[in-house]
Amino acid sequence: MRTLFIIIAFLLSFSSIAMPENIILVRHAEKQKGVDPSLTQQGIKRAQIIAQMMLPYEPTKLYSTDYNRTKATLAPLADLIDTHISLYNPGRLDEFAHMLKKQAGTIIVAGHSNTTPVLVKLLTGRDVEIAEDEFDKVFVVTFEDEMAKLKIHSSNQ
Repeated sequence: MRTLFIIIAFLLSFSSIAMPENIILVRHAEKQKGVDPSLTQQGIKRAQIIAQMMLPYEPTKLYSTDYNRTKATLAPLADLIDTHISLYNPGRLDEFAHMLKKQAGTIIVAGHSNTTPVLVKLLTGRDVEIAEDEFDKVFVVTFEDEMAKLKIHSSNQ
């Protein structure tokens, strides 16, 4: 009986380890001027392009900072997959990265030019840059045997 218990506990320990299939990070799309601005027309187009780009990944969770521009960047995707956007605190990226690594499925995260590179580094150990006028980079982090791999795509069309 004790042996059976040990075997079951051992098998359950593997099923409780969740790893995301993908964590995909984007900077918010082009924004207007001002405090907590919304997206420009070009930004609205980019948000729609990003939504279409993300569909094949079958996203299971969307995260955004609590700013109009990041929420608006993910809004078209949220509508397409009929889900809500969860908020994260950009001042607690260490905790957020740790939490992301424990989730299953494909996670999409909208951030900023100063937070997205930090998250990429926390998840992969790789340094990336986003210029202030750069809105097209899409960082796809995949995990194989708990090792993070990074691919960089563009949402330019």
